[in-house]
Amino acid sequence: MLRYRSGMSTLSFTHPFGVEVYANKHTIGKHTWERLYNYPQIGLALSYYNYGVPDELGMAVSFTTYLDNALWQFRKSSLRFNLGTGLVYSTRCYTPGSNEQNLAIGSKLAFELRGTLRYEFPVNEHVFLNLNLAFRHFSNGAFSKPNHGMNLPLVGVGVRYQPGEVRLLGVQDTVPSSIAKRLHFNLRVAGGVKEVVRVDEKHPMYSLTMYASKRLTQTNTLLIGADGFINKSLLKEFINNGLTVPNDDLDPRLAGVTIGHELHMDRLSILFQLGRYVYQPYNLYPNYYQRYGLQYMLSQNFSAGIMLLAHTRSAHVIEWGFGLHL
Repeated sequence: MLRYRSGMSTLSFTHPFGVEVYANKHTIGKHTWERLYNYPQIGLALSYYNYGVPDELGMAVSFTTYLDNALWQFRKSSLRFNLGTGLVYSTRCYTPGSNEQNLAIGSKLAFELRGTLRYEFPVNEHVFLNLNLAFRHFSNGAFSKPNHGMNLPLVGVGVRYQPGEVRLLGVQDTVPSSIAKRLHFNLRVAGGVKEVVRVDEKHPMYSLTMYASKRLTQTNTLLIGADGFINKSLLKEFINNGLTVPNDDLDPRLAGVTIGHELHMDRLSILFQLGRYVYQPYNLYPNYYQRYGLQYMLSQNFSAGIMLLAHTRSAHVIEWGFGLHL
């Protein structure tokens, strides 16, 4: 395990192992995005991890989904990469008085970010062996404290069974290849809850985002906009940073400007935004922040999504929201 924060000595003496069972569905070109991304595989994985420290860290079970694609295709073998996310359940987490050494896992239910680099070669037409170099990150996104996170670099071997030959479609998608490159205006409202100190209540946070978007290609969109925040955790932020609380009523408002990118995969898209605070009355946070998220188009003008707001490597809050797109 990778220990990237102090005070987590337990992780220095672990020898974890895991078992993953996965199933992939081959895309065959029914939709434009499948051909644009070179026919990726859509995967589901059920995983079990044993940390080797049963009293403090326990075990974990995760369920994730991911996209898997070939980086290089050789004559018979291939080098593939997959990236995805999901949920992880841990049997042990930080508990005041009984498990205070476990600063890595702040809650039993958390999110997982997974990535795997895999070299795969055939044994016969149905069986493939693979060598894996993987990374797993567990975090609850500041929903509960502490939230130092769990980082697992993994080396593994695996086997994949493929029942039959994959036959790609030769027909073209009925969706026209041309795209509307005009400027769009978007509005997103979102909210989430977070803890600031280790024994704390959940504090709500709200955000309103207005941004313009311009489609550059079938898979890429440029985003430029502004954020407004209402942060109800300011009192505990002062306490957590050892600062004197102002005598006046706390101003919970923050504002920022952002630039970002949206990667499209049919109705689902991956968003990244880099923002800078332009209004932050108490300077409790760094000047810059990031957003990483998933957005799903419910209709032509409405979407639902989940976003992680972070300050450099520290998760700030997970936002759940809806968007209007004009």
